[in-house]
Amino acid sequence: MVGGVVWALAGREGALDLSQRTDLMAFACGAIGVVGLIATFWRRVDEDEATAAARLARAVKAIGEPQWTSSLGGDLKVIDVAFAFRPYSNARAAALPASPAGRLAKVVEDYRELRPRRMVITGSPGAGKTVLARKFVLELNRLRGEEEPVPVLVALADWDKEQRFDDWLAGHLSRDYGLPSRSAVRLVAARMVLPVLDGLDEMDPAGALGVDSRAGRALESLARYQDGTEPAPLVLTCRTQAYDTLEGEGAHILDAARLEITPVTSEQAVTFLELRGAARRPERWRPLLHELRARPTGPLARALSTPWRLTLAAVAYDREGDPAELLAYATEEQVADRLLSRFITASALNAAVGPGRYAPDRVHRGLRVLAASLGAGNTAETDLTLTRLGRLVPKWQLGLVLVALLLPVAVLETFLVLRDLSGGVLLPAVAGIVVSVRVVVRVWTGRSHDGGVTVTIPRVGSPLWRVAGIRCIRSLGRSRFGLSALLALVGLTWWLAGPGGESLVGLLLPVLAVATTVVVVGTLSEVDSTAVGPTGELRGHLWFLTLAAAAVVRLILQGAGDDALGLSLVALAGAIAVLAVQALTNFVAYLLFLLVNRRSVPFRLARFLEWSVSAGLVRTSGAAYQFRHREFQEWLVRHPVP
Repeated sequence: MVGGVVWALAGREGALDLSQRTDLMAFACGAIGVVGLIATFWRRVDEDEATAAARLARAVKAIGEPQWTSSLGGDLKVIDVAFAFRPYSNARAAALPASPAGRLAKVVEDYRELRPRRMVITGSPGAGKTVLARKFVLELNRLRGEEEPVPVLVALADWDKEQRFDDWLAGHLSRDYGLPSRSAVRLVAARMVLPVLDGLDEMDPAGALGVDSRAGRALESLARYQDGTEPAPLVLTCRTQAYDTLEGEGAHILDAARLEITPVTSEQAVTFLELRGAARRPERWRPLLHELRARPTGPLARALSTPWRLTLAAVAYDREGDPAELLAYATEEQVADRLLSRFITASALNAAVGPGRYAPDRVHRGLRVLAASLGAGNTAETDLTLTRLGRLVPKWQLGLVLVALLLPVAVLETFLVLRDLSGGVLLPAVAGIVVSVRVVVRVWTGRSHDGGVTVTIPRVGSPLWRVAGIRCIRSLGRSRFGLSALLALVGLTWWLAGPGGESLVGLLLPVLAVATTVVVVGTLSEVDSTAVGPTGELRGHLWFLTLAAAAVVRLILQGAGDDALGLSLVALAGAIAVLAVQALTNFVAYLLFLLVNRRSVPFRLARFLEWSVSAGLVRTSGAAYQFRHREFQEWLVRHPVP
């Protein structure tokens, strides 16, 4: 390529004429743009540990604060749960605090007195283990010094027992918190990350716990997780019964302190409900509060002995209904079922954004389909990712739709290649053919949803664009290669546009177009994916497909064109089409999922889920949605009819 460019520029006798040289240089310009695009997405980021830790701490704060609010149902009033350390008789237990506070508000103080700093949080279902873990992460992140590790909350459910813990943790830092992969690996290796691992009990089906289970293997790996010659700090959450089983099998983690969240007392429940549910309608709540005081061990008190159930009761009867009806139920299960049956209706009424936008029956049906898509029982997943819903579509359906979409394009581009072998047509046309073949092959081999380039796009007008743009410009300024490449690309475009330019505007437009493309691509690579949220990847798929479609439309309507800018942009869009393979398969599968479930799931699913977050039914976790509580998710699976 370099020899051809030099030959074209030489202008000696027998060489190409001016028009042909311009076309060749346009092809080279497009190739340089493609290389710059790929280099931007796969750039090697070198930042020191302090900078990477500060970046991670900001991401943890940005993602943790909204999750904390949504986990409390939109109300910042939280019950101060109590816990007690369970001393071990063996010599491999952590040294406990001399005078533990044993309260949610003081959990960081108790943790800092542990030696080594390893803690296992246990409790019954709904006891507040995840809330305690979130509180711990936010408080420790707020109080940590520059030399202390950054606490990060990660769900254990997807850890493969054959995968190294360091690799798995670094992958989550990149995927969930937007950290560059090299920085993530470096922070984990330097033990500048404090893993707060949630849901050990969710790694195996019920009754399958033991030394050889996924949870048992995980504990074995965590026991070997060290910092120099000392056990590395970590925090773990697990249901009491599951951890007792693991302890009985000898699989529990050594060198750790275990704390047990104690059930909420009837007096604590009364105090909390007076500040939450009964604050608006005290007369309605008086019989229920009286029952809690009079029968502290009755079925109602036992049913409301966890923070989750108390929050559920406060939401269910906040504005409508009579909470005294709960006195008629004789068992805890009946009380819980009644609370859950009112949860969707009450949350829709209390929605902070657009109350009444979705009818409760429609909300129930939509959430039920999504809950069923995650599975049932202990093997059910908890993370709901929009671009992975297409996995539920049979691959033969996806394959047929993709063939119907791509076959006409492939035939047309093959015809264009055979008719005109010039460089301007050849590159995008061949790229389109490669895309068509590769997409179909990936679908039929079952790899249609794996790998590929993932780009997260913020909403138009989001302040994240400004932040990412500043980072992009600063990174270009710090990188001599990046700045030189940008200036060379702009200068080359100016030179190419010169012979055909009739005015200053004609000269400036190609230069501005190329420079803007480089800056936009660089800005996208700097976007903090954790701050964008679960809809960012779907929006990125749309952008990719729009650019690829633009290349096809350009070829159909105008051919390759004979101007430098047109050839460069078509070549660039053709390369983007190759990168858009993953976007195409995921997006088409996502649309098929919506069409198959159109009677239950709103077609504007992202908008529906964002409303569900504002209503307190769903929460966000990095690039995924999660149901408010596992009990609510399981209840939806068992109750398909509103």
